[in-house]
Amino acid sequence: MNAVRDACRFVESLHDHDGGYRIDAWPPVRRRPWWRRDAAAAVPWLRLGQRRAAGFLNPVDDAVFLVAGLRGLGFPATFHLGREIVPAASAPGFFAWAEHDGHVLSTSLPVHETYLEVYRTEPR
Repeated sequence: MNAVRDACRFVESLHDHDGGYRIDAWPPVRRRPWWRRDAAAAVPWLRLGQRRAAGFLNPVDDAVFLVAGLRGLGFPATFHLGREIVPAASAPGFFAWAEHDGHVLSTSLPVHETYLEVYRTEPR
């Protein structure tokens, strides 16, 4: 579970002293072994390792963890940040999620329908 360990370290390294995030570079996509073909199948294993190593994470850290973990397993996952299209409160909320090949992997929320994407990383 090197991918879990590396992803946990990456998440821990992001937080600056003011409580914000500082991401200079995302983890590279490692060469994928031939037997790992399905990113969605890797998510439960990554989550299990995450819960054991770091407990429950906030939505941003969770999406960052999954992107870093999937990249460590050889999947070119992307990080996305979106703003509510129709806010439930006066100020719109933000939400982060992870995708691979256009499929949302970190949440079952209909993020493409309810959030306007404001930031996305490149797959590589």
